Amino acid sequence: MDNSQKLMAAVWQSVRTIVEEEANKLGKEVSPTFTSSLAEVVYSQMEAFASHGKRAGISMEDVKLCARRNDSLHELLREAAKELKK
Repeated sequence: MDNSQKLMAAVWQSVRTIVEEEANKLGKEVSPTFTSSLAEVVYSQMEAFASHGKRAGISMEDVKLCARRNDSLHELLREAAKELKK
């Protein structure tokens, strides 16, 4: 498994976890197809930001850009990036 496949798997797992938590809070059920589609959209957005920045791979900055409109998620990612740098 190459790095892009590992990253896609990690994105899928993260999206699945978040979707399940939010669905449980709302008392709703979410199909695996929806979760997979959402994970693909998130990954595509990260790739688009990397491409726009003329980078060969997806960086933490690309991930943070995807979350820029969600203040709490953006803050969590910013803090996680700080921890990873240490």
